[in-house]
Amino acid sequence: MKTKGRHPMQRSFLRLTFLVAALPLAAACNRSTPNDLDATGDGGGGESAGAGVVVIDDAPGLAPKDAAYLATRSRDYSEALRTASLKLVRGLPTLAQIKHVGEAKGDVNKRAAYEEELDAMFADPRFQERMIKWWKDVMRMGGGAQNGKPSRDTAPVFAARVMVEEAPFSDIFTRATNTCPSYDGNARAFVDGNCDNGVPTHAGVLTNPGVMHQFYGSMAFRRVRWLQEVFVCTKFPAEYSEAPVHKGAGDYTAPWTFETVATAPIDFQDTKSVICANCHATINHLAPLFGNFDEAGDFKAGIQVTTPLAPDAIPTELGHWLTPGEKTHWRLGVPAADLPALGQAVAADTDVAECAVARMWNFAMSKEDIVSDLATVPLAVLEPFIAEFQGNGQNLKQTLRSMLTSDDFLRF
Repeated sequence: MKTKGRHPMQRSFLRLTFLVAALPLAAACNRSTPNDLDATGDGGGGESAGAGVVVIDDAPGLAPKDAAYLATRSRDYSEALRTASLKLVRGLPTLAQIKHVGEAKGDVNKRAAYEEELDAMFADPRFQERMIKWWKDVMRMGGGAQNGKPSRDTAPVFAARVMVEEAPFSDIFTRATNTCPSYDGNARAFVDGNCDNGVPTHAGVLTNPGVMHQFYGSMAFRRVRWLQEVFVCTKFPAEYSEAPVHKGAGDYTAPWTFETVATAPIDFQDTKSVICANCHATINHLAPLFGNFDEAGDFKAGIQVTTPLAPDAIPTELGHWLTPGEKTHWRLGVPAADLPALGQAVAADTDVAECAVARMWNFAMSKEDIVSDLATVPLAVLEPFIAEFQGNGQNLKQTLRSMLTSDDFLRF
């Protein structure tokens, strides 16, 4: 459920005002380092530059002096060429490229020359390698298969391939075949590959063995958090009610009926110090979908994650997450009985599409991590690109090209 009148990126700012019950080890929902996304244990976390959540403040527009200053900028196609080249192929433009753009006469010709060189960069094998690296950063993972552990590269490589080949972004969550490709660095080409971790029907990265291995943790909460932060660009809580209700130590803000989450062996309805259900109303409806993956990322017939209790963790049962009769969901009113259904629900969520566009904008404009650094961007800047992305079949590469040809990128 969306908070009326606020863009999903705005909500990430509002969420800072709530005390979040992150990943419990006890009834009070205290934070647990083993459940943290950065606590990968065996490495493979990738580089930290690319991931993140855009926060939008409530300022309706620029101050007049700022607008006047921005109006003084002029297009500099040569500078844009240099910047785009460093971003897309991780190298400076050649002398021939510099001359092609620099010696063109007039704005129309300079723009045409710049766009020709931009398209050449998009066709360069270095671009697909750049996107693989970027997706490793965004997904916080990477590393080849070893010691019986699955490759942590296949999910980022798959996402990069979807983008480079201009397939719909929704394929990242819905595609059932060739979801574990590899990349041949010598041939500089993607290589088909199917995931072989026992999943009945695959659903893009949602069933990837490397993802399930890297984010294994108590009650599958780390897997849920990964999905939320990487593809919705916000931390939990994920949903807000229009009419919060005061309970115990604070306000219950989720739209779910409070009693939907379990009370034993962990009391997710606890209100003594924090309102655990603010986060767990959503988390607990999602986590069971990921519970059957074991620590190696293999899908099994029964639940493979444990419930963290002292002194020893115990096997998790559905009743540890939800009260009797509750079903798994992506969001309130969006049921998801299995992972393919979850993939369809995620793919149809406008917040996910907006997150993808926001991440591309931050990549293009050299902004920091969306989630951990709270990199900000006005909604008015994103809206044209969100509309284009939804109108072009969710072609993220095309949306990135539009950003690199926009006045925001060309003017200095």
